[in-house]
Amino acid sequence: MKILITGVYGVVGSFLCESLKNEHEIIGIGRRDIYENCHKYYKCDITDKEEVKKVFEENKDIDFIIHCAALAHNKGNDLSKDRFMKVNYEATKYITDLSNEILNLKNFIFISTISVYGERMDKDIYLETDQCFPKSPYAVAKKKSEEYIQKNYKGNFTIFRLAPVYSKDFMLNIQRRTEVKGIQYRVGDGKVKLSICNIKNIFLAIVYIINNYEKEKFEIYNIADEKIYNFNDLINLNEKKRNKIIIPKLLIRFISIINKKTIKNQFIYENTIKLISNNIYCCEKINKVNKLNFDIEGIKDEKDTICY
Repeated sequence: MKILITGVYGVVGSFLCESLKNEHEIIGIGRRDIYENCHKYYKCDITDKEEVKKVFEENKDIDFIIHCAALAHNKGNDLSKDRFMKVNYEATKYITDLSNEILNLKNFIFISTISVYGERMDKDIYLETDQCFPKSPYAVAKKKSEEYIQKNYKGNFTIFRLAPVYSKDFMLNIQRRTEVKGIQYRVGDGKVKLSICNIKNIFLAIVYIINNYEKEKFEIYNIADEKIYNFNDLINLNEKKRNKIIIPKLLIRFISIINKKTIKNQFIYENTIKLISNNIYCCEKINKVNKLNFDIEGIKDEKDTICY
């Protein structure tokens, strides 16, 4: 198969390039000058419709697009709402429209996020069928992109809503939940539950779609480890076993209340909820058709590529 992957310098995009290239012809798109882990690479700004069009016109026989490229909510100097909308929504519109116009894909795979559900104190488990209440500019842009694809893309598509991603070489999403500036912390007894996603499970889900494109039509899947973790599980990954600061749960709840009434800071809002309420993103739907069997066990000893 011929597969175009956007955002090949990102964590997910680069991993998929490396893992898929032995079995498929990979066309990569990124903003840097050179990328060597795919068969053909284009330096391309996805917010420039003409640049994207040029790539598509030179590769009209593409079978799949895996659209990973996006402005993350923790990267870059310009994190304004307008910037998120331009990179994460407008660019997705271009790619969708040009796919309709130029390509005849077997499946359009859009990498989205569990952030589209929004954070809620009164909800523990999130399903693909749940109503979404995105709060951050990042989540709003991703949800609008999902809706645009659903309404306008003329072929088959798959939307993957990823839980926070981790791998042996990318532990940021675990570290930010267990330490601040090198100081390990735990809120309360550490038994609040959460979902995270081994990057290899994304690969398994992608391969399933590639191999079953004829029956996968218009689907949305949560992608996360089947195993549900608590914060103690994440803390125990730290081999140094450092002393930790115990933060009372009531203190975080108090900060959340004060923020809601006075400060109204989105970052504080999101993260206080994550620290004191369960955030479980059910992946039963994908596991019924294709088991996602990677988790944090043995993560330190794993290689960060997987082939089939």
